[in-house]
Amino acid sequence: MSFQKHSERERNLEKALKKIFPEEDIKSLLTIIWLAAEKARIYYEEIEMQENLKEDLLLLLEAERILIPFQTSKTIAWEDRVTTFKPGDAYEMPHVIRYLIRNAEETGEWSPSYAVNRYLEEIGEPESVKITVLFDKIKERVKQRKISPEIILKVSEELNLKSKIGTIIAELKGGGIISPCLRDPSRLRYEINPALMK
Repeated sequence: MSFQKHSERERNLEKALKKIFPEEDIKSLLTIIWLAAEKARIYYEEIEMQENLKEDLLLLLEAERILIPFQTSKTIAWEDRVTTFKPGDAYEMPHVIRYLIRNAEETGEWSPSYAVNRYLEEIGEPESVKITVLFDKIKERVKQRKISPEIILKVSEELNLKSKIGTIIAELKGGGIISPCLRDPSRLRYEINPALMK
């Protein structure tokens, strides 16, 4: 990639991030996001910046589910992931977030619907447009970043997607769009990736 093209992509991503994180050190945030989008998985020691800034930004990126710690305490659900800030700690960028970042590099816009649709197309989902509409409708009903399976089922019925609800949930989990919340076994819910709610 030419230097000019690289700097244009950087400016576009910076513009998108400023809208989403107006209070943050955008240049440092950009450094981590750029590296993670390039490699999909990064290690704590690969991020070259002052330790306390690095830890603050990693906490922010984990809270927004832009990066997910690889280490887990129990299950692969996001709520069970563990951050310890030591060499060897790995962080993954979910597939859907990589599409979100790549599109922001091209357009300067933070476009969750585009990223969801692009991920679904990439995995060969024939109903990618309908499932993106389903995701947009689900987002309207989210409370405290969570959604019940009943609401997902109801919206899938409205869009004539009920017959493939199991596949849809698996695809949304696989892309880093949702993650099960398993701590209360009496009440299954899914966390929606907060980066896609902006």
